[in-house]
This record gives sequence, structure tokens and C-alpha cells, in this order.
Amino acid sequence: MEKQIKSMPSILLKNAEVFAPEALGVQDVLIVAGKIISMGKGLSDLPLDNATVKVVDCDGAFLVPGFIDAHVHMYGGGGGAGYGSRAPELTATEAFLAGTTTVIGALGIDTVTRDVMGLTAKAKSLRERYLNAYCTAGGMDLPPNTVTGSLRRDMYLIPEMIGVSEPAISDKRSTQPSTDDLRKLVADMHVAGRICGKMGVVQFHLGDQPSGFQPLFDILPDVLIKHIFPMHANRNEVTMEQAPQWAQHGGYFELTAALYPPAYKRATAVIDAIDILKNKGVNPKLMCVSTDGNGVSTLFGKDNIQRFPLNLLHNELKKMTAKGMDISESLSYITSNVADALGLADIKGRIQVGKDADVLVLEHDSLNIREVVSMGHMVVENGKRLKPTYNLDV
Repeated sequence: MEKQIKSMPSILLKNAEVFAPEALGVQDVLIVAGKIISMGKGLSDLPLDNATVKVVDCDGAFLVPGFIDAHVHMYGGGGGAGYGSRAPELTATEAFLAGTTTVIGALGIDTVTRDVMGLTAKAKSLRERYLNAYCTAGGMDLPPNTVTGSLRRDMYLIPEMIGVSEPAISDKRSTQPSTDDLRKLVADMHVAGRICGKMGVVQFHLGDQPSGFQPLFDILPDVLIKHIFPMHANRNEVTMEQAPQWAQHGGYFELTAALYPPAYKRATAVIDAIDILKNKGVNPKLMCVSTDGNGVSTLFGKDNIQRFPLNLLHNELKKMTAKGMDISESLSYITSNVADALGLADIKGRIQVGKDADVLVLEHDSLNIREVVSMGHMVVENGKRLKPTYNLDV
């Protein structure tokens, strides 16, 4: 066993001010074989050959969990305004330089030229580059697109598959599903999760129609709310008004960093939405923030198409702390809360012995990203992307 441990990639992060996201003070953190195996002060007498351990002196910098982006069009988003509105595939480098170590991949409006098999292959490709990539069945239309023809079989046979995203409701672009369609979808995900040991979540896209959350309220008596994850709750005044009622039922929901005024005239910026919702009594632990990364905005016409970058999470963290929010709370919206909502809390979202080694070193004052460790591998050092293992960065 000792010989086996010596051959595994190991990193010792020393003198770091740890936010797990809870404040834990200055600690040393030992990473071996993709896991956090020890935390404490003065970790020096290690049962490892020092030559195999990469030692990083954090010198009081913050050590925080890697960001979890719950909704990313990693296979390429867009396509809703013609061929020229298609976005390219996500690269691992973009995610790492943004501090994101886990992405949940989704299809969007285009389920014609992009399918779940391709999305699954993209997830596997990114994982080979040390980015924790998960995938979902679906797209904006119903019935959900799958690989095998069955949600249950997809969930059972595809390790990276954790749910469905993003069937649209309250949106003119949706397939106008009935209450019965939605009820059956969530019930199917409940059983799918049970048989494969996953929680199973349906990420519902909330559009601009006046009904907002209402189609989801209509199915609550018959399904478990833990399987429902409404997206874009900061989209308009209707969804912002309904989100506290959803939270009263104990439901998680998502605020989208890409939806910001004045570009989105009816939207509420994430930092303002959090304040408003907290003042209305919403439990902060039920709120999550994601980017809708690699999605596409065509608000300003086809000649000015805008792609949503993954660094929006890092930007929101800086905004929240600059406004005076405690860094632990700021981090929770993009780490621990997301892991809890998606059923990944056993392995993701926190710095804790036994959990996956996905961590960031942030400079103390600026919160700039200094180091990134993903899947136990150093992928960013001193703010620079380390040379990828593969010549193709996908």
C-alpha cells in the first residue's frame, strides 16, 4: 500500500486560510490520488516520499472549493437565431482559468444538430482533461432527448448523467408541456435516481411568460421537490416574486449570472436578487448561482451575438465580497449550495477530508485566482494554465 501511495499524484498546500466554505483558519491540506486525505497545521512528517509531493506555500492566501457551474452548454450553445448563432464547444482551459472545476452540461434550444450522445462524449472528453464534467438528458423540448430512448436507462448506464436539463416552461420557445407531462417527467426522474443511486434533478428553464413558476407549483402535490431545480429565477419580476414561495416549500432554485440589466430589462442582477430574496425570508442555503455558460445572447441582433463566459461566477464572487458579504456566504452560492441541490454533496462543494480535491488558491486581497487543483491535478499555477496533457484543448 505504501508503494502504491508513493506513485499517486500528491499535493501539499501549506499555510492556507481555508474557507470550506466555512472559515477554518490557517491549515495545511494534503491531496493524494484526487482526494483530500488530511487537513491540519504543520503537516510535514508525511508517510510519503517527499520527491512525489508537490509542496505549495499559500502564504496566507485563501483556499476555497472549486466553483461548481450548474448549467453550462459545454457542447456548444445557441442556434436559436439561425446557423450563425451557434457557439463553439467549451474548453477545459476556459473553465480552469475561471476557477470552475465542475460543470453540469446541458443542451439548449438546438436538439437537432446537437444530441445527448454528443454531450455525453463531451463530458468524457473534458474529464480526461481533469475537468469534472457531468451531463444531462433533455434540451428545451419535451419529451426529453436521450441516448438509449429511456431516461432510466440513460441514468443507469451513463456514469456522468445526473438528470435532465432544461425543459422550458412559461416560454414561447417551449413545446408547451401539460401539467401531466411535467408530473410524469419528474416522477420518472425519481425512479431513475433510485435505481442507480443518484438523486436525479430536472433543471427547468423559466421563461418570460406570466405563469413563471406556476407549472411547477401545480405538480408539487404529486412529486418530490428535491427533483426540481428551477433555473433563471432572477429573469423577471414574476419569477422574483414567486421564488420566495418556492423556497417556503424547501425547494432549491438558481439565479443566472448571465441575466443582468440593462441588457435584460426585466432581470435582476444576481447580487441584488440575493439581497431582495434574503430580505423576503428566503434561506440563503436554497439559492444557487450559475452562468448559463457558453450560451448565446442574440438580444442585439445576429451581427452582435454574445456568448456567456464561464468567468461570470468568479466575477459574482468578487462583487459580493466587495459589497461586504462574508466570503463564506459568497462562496456557498457557487460551491456547497450547488452540490447539495444536485445530489453531489458527498464528493463535491466543500473542503473536507474524504471529498474530491477540487480547490482554488485565491489571492487574499484581490481574490484573483492563483492556483487551481481539479481531480487532484494542478491545472493552473501562479495564474497560468499549465500545459494541457493533450495537444487539443477541448
